[in-house]
Amino acid sequence: MLEFKEIITYIFAIGAAQAVFLFFILWRKKENSFANKFLAATMIIFALDLFAGVSYLSGFISKIPWILGYKSSFPYLYGPLIYLYVVFLIHKQDSFVASDYLHFIPFVIIQIYGIFFFYFESLEFQLSLLNPNIPNPWHIEIIGKLIPIHGLTYMVFTVLLIIKFNKNIRNSFANIEHIDFSWLFYLVLGTAVIWIVVVLSYMLDFVYGEDIHAHLLIYITLSVFLYSFAFKSYKQPEIIFRANGEDSQTYKKSGLSDEKAEEILNSVIDYMNSNKPFLDTKLSLSELASKLNLSTHNLSEVINTKLNKNFYDFINSYRVEEVKQLIESDKDLTFSILAHGYEAGFTSKSAFYSAFKKFTGITPAKYRQSIS
Repeated sequence: MLEFKEIITYIFAIGAAQAVFLFFILWRKKENSFANKFLAATMIIFALDLFAGVSYLSGFISKIPWILGYKSSFPYLYGPLIYLYVVFLIHKQDSFVASDYLHFIPFVIIQIYGIFFFYFESLEFQLSLLNPNIPNPWHIEIIGKLIPIHGLTYMVFTVLLIIKFNKNIRNSFANIEHIDFSWLFYLVLGTAVIWIVVVLSYMLDFVYGEDIHAHLLIYITLSVFLYSFAFKSYKQPEIIFRANGEDSQTYKKSGLSDEKAEEILNSVIDYMNSNKPFLDTKLSLSELASKLNLSTHNLSEVINTKLNKNFYDFINSYRVEEVKQLIESDKDLTFSILAHGYEAGFTSKSAFYSAFKKFTGITPAKYRQSIS
């Protein structure tokens, strides 16, 4: 019967193999090409880290203890790698920009540190770091203790980036049901769970000591994540849009006067009422701005600051009013409520019902009953 340690070793080995398998899948995917190649390289980092875990559990690391050097520094790559992947994915980047390299400074510093204080040290010193009964030098302890702080910081950066992107999407498109965020949310949720487990393992080590090997929880979680991630990677959607809406903070620096903003708002409302562009299911901020001979920035600013709405809610409020008129005119109940929703420009039942209740406080069915 296999011992617990052997079972964990096999889990790590399979997880590493899974990461290599993911590398080939992601490298060959045509969707989001550059971002996927970058994520494929990240999978290799995961694989090397898990293989290092296998060497640790099997005792092989005692023959080549320098493995401990790169194994200890890899966690400083995970936060930046996932963050940059999300940046490349949502901004459709096809290459690095100079500022992207700054995220790897902590990793480079630790490698330089390793050159002076680890890689060329004696074999006895390197092996002593594997012994939980021998205290590590304080500077090595600091490197280890900063890992969860570094990781959680990048986790926050990544979540804020996605939140901002989601806001920009709602400032750019009137229908967002076709935009699939499941891949991004799954990736961020999975890495968030991993970092939570990292913090938990550090807490367990602090309370109960390193003899319980709580750090193994990190690599077990990573292995399980890679198993499920492999399945999700087959269904990864292509992000084929670029948000051009802007955050409300951007408008603080705008030179648009209040009088000009009111003038633009009146022209927008007149156009919406007379031409009903909201009936177009594919209407976007840039298209409406083009029809009005306005910049997308000015149109977005007026909608956000004067009406306190994003573009998504602005258009859907008109669609809801259109549905109300269609229901009122359909006295013989010839058409279904959902048919009215589609005619008004909605593209899904959920979006229609959600918007209608948001702007009226009741469901479409109750509204129809109230005027019968």
